Amino acid sequence: MKRSGTILSIILTVSILLLLVGCSASSGGDVETSSERQGPVNQTEYVLYENVFYKGYAKNFDGKSVNKVGVFAILHDAYNDVDRYYVWGYKDQTKCCDWQWEFVPKKGQKLPAVGSLVTVKGTFVSDDGALDKYWIKDAKVTTNTIYTGPTYDVNMFVMSDTLERVQLINMNQFPDYFKDQTFSAYGRVKTMTSFQDPYYDGSWYYEFIYDGSVPAIGKMILLTGTLTDGSLIINTLEQID
Repeated sequence: MKRSGTILSIILTVSILLLLVGCSASSGGDVETSSERQGPVNQTEYVLYENVFYKGYAKNFDGKSVNKVGVFAILHDAYNDVDRYYVWGYKDQTKCCDWQWEFVPKKGQKLPAVGSLVTVKGTFVSDDGALDKYWIKDAKVTTNTIYTGPTYDVNMFVMSDTLERVQLINMNQFPDYFKDQTFSAYGRVKTMTSFQDPYYDGSWYYEFIYDGSVPAIGKMILLTGTLTDGSLIINTLEQID
């Protein structure tokens, strides 16, 4: 029984390692452009993400090469006064679950607009500087599709649900850090003066100030505006589902 358990453990470890290294591939050819939000679907990547960060497998891959394809996003971390770089995607077409890997670009690496579809290649390592204690270091970023949509100081529309939640927490806790910065955000209408997590009830919600009409409760919306005196002052609000 002990020997069988060891073999099973080895098989599981090798399987996850193969997913970590080879489940994504870079696209070649000319770089395309798009103004659409692109959240790639990769259930295998989501399972790997869960195993690494929630089931204790991260240490098995410390120092291993990785290759990730997803959306490029920047999280503005006011707690630590740094910008954090992520590549992210969804588990499946429901978009209810997401995965995201923090990375550190190689020195001198030119990065595309946030929202672009990228391939990130580097070394997965443990580091206390990483938000979740692991990140992809010395990452080479290849742009597959350049995002050409509207730009904002804090562009949450091109973030995963998880990253948006963390970003909103930062904005709520450190309003002076984001004073008068423009932003985009998305979620479901909770009340006529608030929006909530796009997929889960009771996860998070935030109040906003808007003079225009608001779609019915439960509708998915895109908001743009400015953080002023700690309040989300909305300039535009549109239904997107």
